[in-house]
Amino acid sequence: MALATSPGITGFLGGRPKVQPVVRLFSYLWPKSRIPARLELDGQDISCPQMSGLPFDPAKLPDIGGPLPASDAFSQGTRFVPLVQLAYGRSGDKGDSANIGILARKAEYLPFIRAALTAEAVANWFAHRAEGPVHRWDMPGVLGLNFLLEKALGGGGMASIRIDPQGKAYAQMLLDFPVPVPAGMKTE
Repeated sequence: MALATSPGITGFLGGRPKVQPVVRLFSYLWPKSRIPARLELDGQDISCPQMSGLPFDPAKLPDIGGPLPASDAFSQGTRFVPLVQLAYGRSGDKGDSANIGILARKAEYLPFIRAALTAEAVANWFAHRAEGPVHRWDMPGVLGLNFLLEKALGGGGMASIRIDPQGKAYAQMLLDFPVPVPAGMKTE
């Protein structure tokens, strides 16, 4: 019984599991203007100017653009390869949003990756997970793209009951994405 059954359910000691609470984190934002900054040094209060910042809105970041395939790139035909042959990927969480970074293995792969991985294409690929919009930004200098999938983690972190509440496997899922490349192009 100790090796062939579910531990904790039919084990020797525990018996049936008992109901237990699920700890969840419920974060909220509070305006900086409502939280006074105060500094005390050697028993004296030092006044601080009101510290206020603008909220970060990723949708307002500029899409700086990048290379796209030449108009005659597919003149010899097209074949589809999984993104993993063209790029590396890494992902994680930003609250309830998943963040995915994709880095091209070679500079000549980036135009084909960029053309295939639009925000809309990634949103469709993750339609079973992401309930909010998908944003894409170029990462100049590193041959990469960055994606933010809003409302994609079921609450994120401790608030999620999903198997991957921090989106660590999202890059691996995206690396299966089929990318059209010229028929004669060598890939890794």
